[in-house]
Amino acid sequence: MAKVGAIAHLLQHDLPEDGTERQQTMLERALVYAAETEQRMADQTDRIAQLENLSFHDPLTGLLNRRGFLNHMAKVLARARRYGEVGLVVYCDLDDFKRVNDKYGHAVGDELLRNTAKTLNSGVHEIDLVGRLGGDEFAAVLVDANWKDGSKRVSTLQWMLEEIGVTHHGQKITAHASLGAEPYGAHDNALDLIRRADMAMYYNKRRRHIGLMQSAAE
Repeated sequence: MAKVGAIAHLLQHDLPEDGTERQQTMLERALVYAAETEQRMADQTDRIAQLENLSFHDPLTGLLNRRGFLNHMAKVLARARRYGEVGLVVYCDLDDFKRVNDKYGHAVGDELLRNTAKTLNSGVHEIDLVGRLGGDEFAAVLVDANWKDGSKRVSTLQWMLEEIGVTHHGQKITAHASLGAEPYGAHDNALDLIRRADMAMYYNKRRRHIGLMQSAAE
């Protein structure tokens, strides 16, 4: 305890050389109380930090939750307004998640969500954001990426997510993921960007569904 040590040094320096044993005992007790108080304050600070971290993160996947994602996204957009940066917002939805939950149970569904989170995290850069907005819906912000390069990265994410799955009683269970991307710039806001990326995701989901139906009919 550096602060308590400094106090001890000052008090011992000020204590008269002929100080009584009672004065010395009182000094020692005061230092003990000060140390205990400082430790309690440090513990409370750590606890507050832990609670703040929980309020911004999803306990299942460890990703930012919706609140945390929007909070960090606001900072990214503030930089975009200040420095003219551009990037992409990516929205991700697992197409077959309800089927997996209904057929194999929530434990398998939870594992699939964790694997999705790990895949998304491994497919973005350190400065990017990844969050679980709720249920089987995820989002990412590709920071400082133009549309051409960002689109290539989204395609890579799509390919990576097609490979995810869970092994259950020796059986590989997979869920397809649909992604939609929307570019952001200096004049965008978070909620509108997420809504537009969500619409792009549903467009891609519907287009793929129609393509699968046509292939099955041939």
